[in-house]
Amino acid sequence: MKLTFYGGIREIGGTKILLEDKNTAIFLDFGKSYHESSKYFEEFLNPRVVHGLKDYLELGLLPKKQGIYRQDLINILHKENEKNISYCEPKIDGIILSHGHLDHAGYISFLDPKIPVYTSKETVAVLNAFSISRPKSLENEILELSLRDVEDPRKRKKRRRKFKIVGNMKPFYIKDLEITPISIDHSLPGACMFLIKTSKGNILYSGDFRLSELKKSKKQKIYSFFKKAKIKVFLCEGTRVKEQSVLTEQEVYKKALASVKKTKELVVVDYSIGDIMRFKTLLKIAKETNRLIALPYNYFNYLMVMEKNGVLRKNGIRKSDFGKTILYAKKKITFKKWERNLLKNCKTCTSDDIKKNKRGFMLVLNFFQVQELIDIKPDKNSYYLRAITEPHSEEMEISEERFINWIKHFKMQGLKKDEHNPKKKVFERAHISGHISGKELADFIKHIKPETLIPVHAEFPEEFKKMHKKVILVKKGESLEFN
Repeated sequence: MKLTFYGGIREIGGTKILLEDKNTAIFLDFGKSYHESSKYFEEFLNPRVVHGLKDYLELGLLPKKQGIYRQDLINILHKENEKNISYCEPKIDGIILSHGHLDHAGYISFLDPKIPVYTSKETVAVLNAFSISRPKSLENEILELSLRDVEDPRKRKKRRRKFKIVGNMKPFYIKDLEITPISIDHSLPGACMFLIKTSKGNILYSGDFRLSELKKSKKQKIYSFFKKAKIKVFLCEGTRVKEQSVLTEQEVYKKALASVKKTKELVVVDYSIGDIMRFKTLLKIAKETNRLIALPYNYFNYLMVMEKNGVLRKNGIRKSDFGKTILYAKKKITFKKWERNLLKNCKTCTSDDIKKNKRGFMLVLNFFQVQELIDIKPDKNSYYLRAITEPHSEEMEISEERFINWIKHFKMQGLKKDEHNPKKKVFERAHISGHISGKELADFIKHIKPETLIPVHAEFPEEFKKMHKKVILVKKGESLEFN
């Protein structure tokens, strides 16, 4: 049995782990590395999509490996006299996709569509919602490919990728490997861990997860299942491995509710579009404070797709709850088809409507939509609720500083003094992470008792040595063989 680590090592995301055993080869996720990509690219400096794989391979964003990539993209390389990779029938039998965040799913776009992707029903719904509202691009061809054998986009053939739906605790096979998905909580619906039976013992791949929102009975069931499984290798995420605080969504609710209740006029809120639990919290606050949640096109579309696929109902949100939501009809010159459908079928409001009745709304605007404040003109009686993670890169810190300038300009509430620099302002936040804390992680490892632990999706993997006696720290591109 062999594991090769092509991404997700000493970084958050970008996970790409190849498992080879029993004449079977599968990837555990195939994500985009934002950390590696940011070394070379930024908002207006991007990979040249006309060259297909070329820029990604040159800069090490994708592994130079035969038998995994799309034929149309390899044809582009050959036309440009780049012969390092040739097309052949896939040498990979499947992709195990833990969830729909792009740092785990994003670079599936480049893979041969003959390679099936195994994931939960909810994850397919998430990917479908994102594919509708995100701009059409090479990196947004996870579900459907636009074959680039011709340059004119209008003449390109479309091809759907093969997705195979897996169920919680229901074993399935990829050739000779038996794999069991275990649904787990994360900040996106549909997240799964995977238990893989290999010739050298059971491997558990964590994906991204947290335990703080699980009922005690479900946690005990998971602990019991993994303990009986006798895990040989635990591939474990460690996004928050150094953090000891254990927060809950209930605490987010209490903090946000207190702030909204004190606000005399408009509440503007920012939350991660995929976080159904956070939307549920905001919906509850809107009901208790008699406000409408006004959602931009992309947020509204996401929720509509989730509702259609039963994801909202599964998370305790009923269709009738949408009486407290309304589409924020931002002024635009041109509209995409899906935006026109929303305008046609949904109740809408405009910036003028909100401006006339600031007390009646919670308006969702993220950093890329904040210009709408110019039309609405909030003031010192309005509040900006930042219900999203703190910046964790230099680029995000720069964006955050610009964001704060907007809030200062309109003299809105929602900022506080930075405890490390009193001259600096930062956002008051109401947020919990989608990732397990170090404190909970140590307890989880103690309960499931893996023989060997390999940290992935972690900037500080050495911290795991405080939690387990046998930790293997790997390097990007390194292979491990288990005999």
